[in-house]
Amino acid sequence: MNLGKFLIPLLLIPLLLLTAAPAVRAYSGHYYVIPSSISLRECAANDCAPLLTVYQGEKVEILERTGTGWSKVRLVERSAMGWIRSNLLSYSPDLKGVVTPPYYVNTNRLPLRDKPKPNANVVTTLSFRDAVEMLGVGASGWAQIRDLRSSAVGYVDPRYLSSTPPGSPKSSSRRRSPARKAAPKKEKAPEEAPATPAPM
Repeated sequence: MNLGKFLIPLLLIPLLLLTAAPAVRAYSGHYYVIPSSISLRECAANDCAPLLTVYQGEKVEILERTGTGWSKVRLVERSAMGWIRSNLLSYSPDLKGVVTPPYYVNTNRLPLRDKPKPNANVVTTLSFRDAVEMLGVGASGWAQIRDLRSSAVGYVDPRYLSSTPPGSPKSSSRRRSPARKAAPKKEKAPEEAPATPAPM
């Protein structure tokens, strides 16, 4: 009888531990990368450092998801882990996921930089009406894009991208401050004519 009093609590302890543990959301199955190429990042933000490039159709396993639209993934066929935007992953291998429409360069020459900074190294130079894939806009205000011609990935000022093919190039020179208008000349008061002397 005394043995039963000890056995019942011992059997209940694992059950209580299981119910008290926080629920962990499991993601079953594999997902597939939608864009033709995208950076796998070391944290969940567009301006986080890229670890490597993953390509369309690559199989990944989702380990974690954030409320801001990012997934921590493990590459199935390569030994690497990192972060990628959740909307760039498809549950179906036929990649019928989000189709990203191209953007177009609306200036004559647009440097594609390796970091979201104006003095960063230039990866390549884009030309007027070049088509690019928009990968996202970070907190810095720079757009991360992929050149559809060369597959180069980098950063540009989003002001020089248009969602439709532009008609004429936009000037990439800095805006000049408007010329100051000259102060209006003060008009001289009309001189009074000398008074006509009264007849004597």
